Amino acid sequence: MAFRQFPATNEEGESWVVIEFKDEDGGAAHSIRYELSDGRPLIREGSRLFTSDGEVRLSLNQSYRA
Repeated sequence: MAFRQFPATNEEGESWVVIEFKDEDGGAAHSIRYELSDGRPLIREGSRLFTSDGEVRLSLNQSYRA
């Protein structure tokens, strides 16, 4: 399992840290997951990330939209 951290911002412009976890054996899309630094899971849709309850909604910063 590999991971990386990258910045995201909410609608108010506040910065958040998102952690991406990726299986090292293949890296298929289903083996990638995203979490906040406090462990809450995130759902990714394009350059947007959000918690399942919608409490946190984030946009990836420009350099991390790959």
